[in-house]
Amino acid sequence: MKKILFVLSLPLILWLSCEEDLPKDCAGVPAGDAVEDDCGVCDDNSSNDCAEDCAGIWGGDNICGCTDSTAANYNNTATFDDGSCERFIDNGEFFLSFDGVDDFVDLGDMLSQEAYTKVAWVKREPEDNGNYNIISGNTGHALWVPSSNGYMLAAGHDGAWTSVQDNEPLSIGEWNFVAVTFDPNVASGTMTLYKNGIQVDDATGIAAQNESTNTYVGRYNNGFWWLGAIDEVAIWNEALTTAEMVALYNAGDKLDASVDSGDYTSSSGLQGYWRMNEGSGAVLSDASGNGNNGIIDGAGWSTCEGCGCTDLGACNYDPSAVTDNGSCFYEENICEPCVDGVIVNDDNDGDGICDDIDDDDDNDGVADSDDSDPFDNTVCSDTDGDGCDDCTSGYFDPSNDGPDDDGDGTCNAYLIEGHTVYIVGGSYNSEGINTSCYWVDGVRYELPGGTWATDIVVSNGDVYVSGSAGGACYWINQERYDLPGNGGEGEAIAVDGNDVYVAGWFNGGSCYWKNDVKINLTTNAESQAFAIGIRDNGDVYVGGYYMNNHHYIIPCFWKNGNNRTKLPIPRNGDGEVNDIAIMDGNMRYYAGYTSRPDNFAGYVNKAAYWRHTNRTDLPLGGS
Repeated sequence: MKKILFVLSLPLILWLSCEEDLPKDCAGVPAGDAVEDDCGVCDDNSSNDCAEDCAGIWGGDNICGCTDSTAANYNNTATFDDGSCERFIDNGEFFLSFDGVDDFVDLGDMLSQEAYTKVAWVKREPEDNGNYNIISGNTGHALWVPSSNGYMLAAGHDGAWTSVQDNEPLSIGEWNFVAVTFDPNVASGTMTLYKNGIQVDDATGIAAQNESTNTYVGRYNNGFWWLGAIDEVAIWNEALTTAEMVALYNAGDKLDASVDSGDYTSSSGLQGYWRMNEGSGAVLSDASGNGNNGIIDGAGWSTCEGCGCTDLGACNYDPSAVTDNGSCFYEENICEPCVDGVIVNDDNDGDGICDDIDDDDDNDGVADSDDSDPFDNTVCSDTDGDGCDDCTSGYFDPSNDGPDDDGDGTCNAYLIEGHTVYIVGGSYNSEGINTSCYWVDGVRYELPGGTWATDIVVSNGDVYVSGSAGGACYWINQERYDLPGNGGEGEAIAVDGNDVYVAGWFNGGSCYWKNDVKINLTTNAESQAFAIGIRDNGDVYVGGYYMNNHHYIIPCFWKNGNNRTKLPIPRNGDGEVNDIAIMDGNMRYYAGYTSRPDNFAGYVNKAAYWRHTNRTDLPLGGS
């Protein structure tokens, strides 16, 4: 009996041991196939495994790029700084050529009524009766080579344009290093002129210049164009010494004004530095790090004769080049191949997987084979049939695609989790009367006496709203404050500390109010102010439009009152500024639209924004 019992019990013991020792998967199923991925999701479908984003976060959706708004390659969509920021673009040894007719570069609002230094390398071409401006304003200051004075290098302020002048003509067809300094605190204003590191003239008793709102390379105001080439332009907010001028001149084409070296010690005073080494495009990047990028209008890129990329291994190898100008570039990433001398991007979503082998090119969680637009992460499908794309949120999520509850053909907007949402406008109150109001997370607050509400700002918990109530006004926490001026409307509001600013118009023109005091921008009805912003230094910027002599509506901004700067538009077009944002207390962004003439459609509107004065048209954007 014992022997039989032993034999019969052995299989039972072995069976119980196997059942208890079988490994379980992450779902607790013995010998199951479910696997937990790096995001903590447990399933048996490997196609659902999460990926590592460009910031190294599993399941993350970061967009990597340069997040510094003052950098030349700033990416306003980037959420993670990948260390790629560049102070300026350097694609080799290039310079700009100007035709003497209408070519120039707009540097924006660069020169205050204080000390300054302006320098450039220039090469003049021959022209009869030309007035060659090198670095000059729309008013106030000029560094130029006037024909009326024998084409001698000169500089001055406010009508006294030759306060300092060389005693011989600027040579033709040769590169010259030219500079002028001004110090209002020495001898009642001292101006000094330099050529090729040598002082050629000076003068005292020079009054500070009238403030210009724009500084140009290659022209003064709206004319007096430069014919020839210009390179390595720089502006300081101090008067450099003679020793520093010699040091900069001796540096030649190796000049780097952003770094102190030897006798040169003024890099901290550099306001703008345009090395002109981009070689393509319409933007001059500012190597000073201040974000004062220049806008090229007509001037063309050039390099030295016979210069180019001489490296056989480079993507842009030029077999005709005899001198290497430092412009060579190479394949550095498998997803950025060289095609016909150009580096192309083969990684749409920046996940490090080239598009030709990436199953999800826009990283929206939908395989390309099932995605209605595999390169747009907000478009993929409508599996629930609610009329809204499942990827509206940027990732496949039918539960958060915003159904069209009101049947207007537009999906609902998203509520922003963790944030309080403020909206200003007008609606019918409980008595059926259309009145001004604002909403806080959907709760309506009426604005007493209001006929129109236009803008809203929240500061320290207080709600500020601009608008009108038979005339321009604003509200603080629903208490109304009427603004001086006949009629009109408050279009925008900003708060800086204890100061309240409102931009708008009255029956006599456009204006802004600071703490209820009106500051006129114009005194006619042919302008409008729609936006306002305050820099960290207290400068007030107002955006809008004005009508020029040809009856075009020109987008513009005003600085501290009536110093107006127009913004670039398409040829024979017009436009408006509708909003202003100031980033990092300095960099100005203007949002609005432009219109351009079209032979078939008349005028076509295009949404746009300007960074400083550099315009970017927005895709598929109307006005």
